[in-house]
Amino acid sequence: MGDTDAASPAGAWRGGHQQWMFAMLPAFPLALLVVRLWYASRQDTQTLLLLVQHVSALGLLTAVLLTTLWVLPALVLAGRVLGALYRVSTGRSSWLSAVSDRISDWIVVLSVLVGAVSWQLRFLPTLVALSLATLGLTVCDRRAVRPELIVVFTLWLPLVAGAGLYLWLAPAIGQAFAEGDVVTAVLLTLPPGLACLLTGPVPERAAAALTSTVAVAVLVLAPVFTAAVVVEAPILPLVGLEISREGADEEIAGKVLIGHVIATDDRVSTFLEQDGTVRFIANGAVASQFLCPDLGQIPRSRVALRRWYVEHSVLAWFAPDPLAKPSDPRCPGRPANPRAVRG
Repeated sequence: MGDTDAASPAGAWRGGHQQWMFAMLPAFPLALLVVRLWYASRQDTQTLLLLVQHVSALGLLTAVLLTTLWVLPALVLAGRVLGALYRVSTGRSSWLSAVSDRISDWIVVLSVLVGAVSWQLRFLPTLVALSLATLGLTVCDRRAVRPELIVVFTLWLPLVAGAGLYLWLAPAIGQAFAEGDVVTAVLLTLPPGLACLLTGPVPERAAAALTSTVAVAVLVLAPVFTAAVVVEAPILPLVGLEISREGADEEIAGKVLIGHVIATDDRVSTFLEQDGTVRFIANGAVASQFLCPDLGQIPRSRVALRRWYVEHSVLAWFAPDPLAKPSDPRCPGRPANPRAVRG
């Protein structure tokens, strides 16, 4: 019996074949940090070394963890759904089924809770659809002799949940179509209707191709998507320096520089501009320094549901509103008072 289990796909997966994946897990965040600094340095080695010397790794690691916080629930639910779907459809086990078996029920519940509070509103219907699919396929896999349970969890529960979602999201769906926001309209409209189709088996011939294709796509796209988000994450506060006309180089005298202060000592400040240029500016030449908002955090969609914007999560909805303060007019790069910087 032991030899048979070891020779099966599930037994092979439980063996040493997955060890390389566990070895790669600690290296993935470090690789993302290096890629982020390399991206910020505009592929210049000396600038990269300067950033490595002064930029806090804790800030970059926070950006990686915040990104993976809402990527992991998608990976957990996708692995559980695909493995259960293959076994329910074919009656056999595969490496996907072995992955699904290794994901405990409490991990699935925790992933759903994390996704519920960290995912944006427009992704919550997808989270509900994946959760219903996980529940329905699990019941089909473990309670095959109880047809009444299968009907409840694979048909009636998705129908009731989908109808409730449509009633709750109706104002936001109507606003999305009125605004012409196609992406938001699809994310709010499609998942509740597909919930019933994701809770049952598929034809046996299509099961292997479907589950394997989706699994490979998820494994390939998840790191790429995570890296794309981390690469755009801020590494330092976005600040502006208003340079006086005296004591500064002619190239920057009387201008406003927008970028990041890498380091400061008693003589000069090391400043990284948005285009990747590194400047060493004498402290006496800095007329003023101010903080600028991150334009990447401004919502791109105006669709909202009861003052809950679709690009905000539950945490953002319950958190206190940000302080209402006007943006510094110098952030676009123009001095507020050109005479004041003449010295």
